[in-house]
Amino acid sequence: MADAFTRKGPVLVTGAGGFVGRHLMRRLKMGPGDAASDINDDFAAPEGVMKLKWELPGPPPSKLGDFSHIVHLSAMSSESRSNEAIHRAYEVNLMGTVSVLEFAASVSPKARLLLVSSSEVYGSSQDPLKEDSPVNPMNPYGATKAAAEIAARQFAAGSGLDIVMARPFPHFGPGQSLSFALPSFCRRLILARRNGERCIRTGNLSPVRDYLYISDVIEAYSLILERGRTGDVYNVCTGNGSSMKEMLTSLMEVSGIRVDVETDPDLYRSADVSRQVGDPEKIRTDVGWIPRVSRTRGLKNLFSWWEARV
Repeated sequence: MADAFTRKGPVLVTGAGGFVGRHLMRRLKMGPGDAASDINDDFAAPEGVMKLKWELPGPPPSKLGDFSHIVHLSAMSSESRSNEAIHRAYEVNLMGTVSVLEFAASVSPKARLLLVSSSEVYGSSQDPLKEDSPVNPMNPYGATKAAAEIAARQFAAGSGLDIVMARPFPHFGPGQSLSFALPSFCRRLILARRNGERCIRTGNLSPVRDYLYISDVIEAYSLILERGRTGDVYNVCTGNGSSMKEMLTSLMEVSGIRVDVETDPDLYRSADVSRQVGDPEKIRTDVGWIPRVSRTRGLKNLFSWWEARV
């Protein structure tokens, strides 16, 4: 894989202890001189990276200085958690972003800042979603991300910050929390096989999403950092949709575990988006990104990772 990111100075990643952060630090080849922050400082990071506790929203650690690149990943990323703790979701996802923007404007004004937003800023659409499609979030998580985008644009207008934004569609891979559907399915399939169960219960399996594997997502972020146009937003997507039922069926196929599936209305979300599939033309044209890992290969990797741990 060719390098997609040219280092010009030290790099800061917030939310570095999370699922995406751990992968991204390796992709950006972070090491001495670079910094990573999270709600605590006990996460794993490449050798030499300065690990810092930065509880957002809040003032930055005193050790943080000037950076050439900042990637703001830190967020309450679970849609279900955001539904259960709406005030906290706005504090972390909106006001936490404001804290990072204030730090960048005052301490690191020449840095290029990548704000990682979400496809959840869109509503349902039968047509492929473009970056100029209406922003119409249908859940608190999407609303907080849309608000964070607005804050970033206002800061950029007032301070001249070099900000680019990514709207990733759902992604999966080793290390993702069980609060997300695909890791949860892996665990339930493994336990069903172990316990001789013939059925698992799920929520609504009809929503269609545009799924990506984690390595493709972090490659997109590194390319956006390197080549994205200042002030622009980029969908990170494939242009191909799959229902949750299709993804679960594929997991059963790659795992060799066959069970019946019973949908339980009590597990349905109150505002499920029926269809969200992105248009990847802009990120393909502007920065040269294309996804390389098939969903089948990605699901095999995901299941193998969980099989070794459950």
